[in-house]
Amino acid sequence: MTIKAMMAGVALLAMSGTAFAEDSEEIMARLAALEGEWMLLDENGEVTDIVASTFRITASGSTLMERMFPDSPDGYEMLNVYHIDGDRVLMTHYCSAGNQPRLSAISTDEDRLSWEMESITNLSNPGDDHMHQAEFVFHGDDRLTTHWNSMSDGELSDESATFELQRRQ
Repeated sequence: MTIKAMMAGVALLAMSGTAFAEDSEEIMARLAALEGEWMLLDENGEVTDIVASTFRITASGSTLMERMFPDSPDGYEMLNVYHIDGDRVLMTHYCSAGNQPRLSAISTDEDRLSWEMESITNLSNPGDDHMHQAEFVFHGDDRLTTHWNSMSDGELSDESATFELQRRQ
């Protein structure tokens, strides 16, 4: 390998690192735009009176907090915390099951953001049920669909917990 070819490879790697960093900034900006209160839609697409999620920017603008089903009377409120870590965006899901999967944004396009678990804390047994994947589908600025897939005994669930949300006007 010539020095010229090697330097071109190093330059390409450096540029791709910058592209990933820019992507993480873009992803975080897209998530930050969710700030506000989001209502659950029923099976007919009608707005209910249930607050499904509230998003709030915190920590000097470096973190987005999402409360899922805030003040839930049955105690199933959950918390998601989103932040940039170098060239990637992470979400820690503080689950009502008592574990905390950390998911990384793995793919994105203008209308879709996919997440994959990379680690988890407080999982008693590796086969225990836990959140393993998520996907956010953006329908403009005021509509959002989230899909949550759990894993149990090493098998990904066949069905997603899907929530249709609309920004409170």
